[in-house]
Amino acid sequence: MTRPRSTTSTSTSRWRHRPDRGSTSVEMVGYTAIMLFALLVGVQATVWGLAELACRYAASHALQATRIDGGSADAGVSDANAVLASLNANLVTDPTAEATRSATTATVTVRGHALRVVPFLNLPVGTTVSAPVENLTGEGDRR
Repeated sequence: MTRPRSTTSTSTSRWRHRPDRGSTSVEMVGYTAIMLFALLVGVQATVWGLAELACRYAASHALQATRIDGGSADAGVSDANAVLASLNANLVTDPTAEATRSATTATVTVRGHALRVVPFLNLPVGTTVSAPVENLTGEGDRR
């Protein structure tokens, strides 16, 4: 009586000598790095949007302090800095605020950079808003 040949040694040796063995784990390392980078870019875009929104809010709020009757450019700058500090001090880095007031128009500019999530990516944020200066004459009180 003859013994049947064992097929386990030949089938495992066939798998051992395949040239692409382990390529799936190498591909997963590459895909994981790409997915993490895509996640960081998404978070960076969100942070940039929030920083832009913070600049717009601070500029709009400071414009109201600049354009009211009795307001000044210095009051607008200090108001913009106070609003940015109260929102989140880390959201907009290196913030600068400028305000000008003429006889007819008030203008406020708030600029800075978004918080950096992706290394070496420094995104600028900022806005400029302007409106007419409030001028109370008392003529509108007639009924």
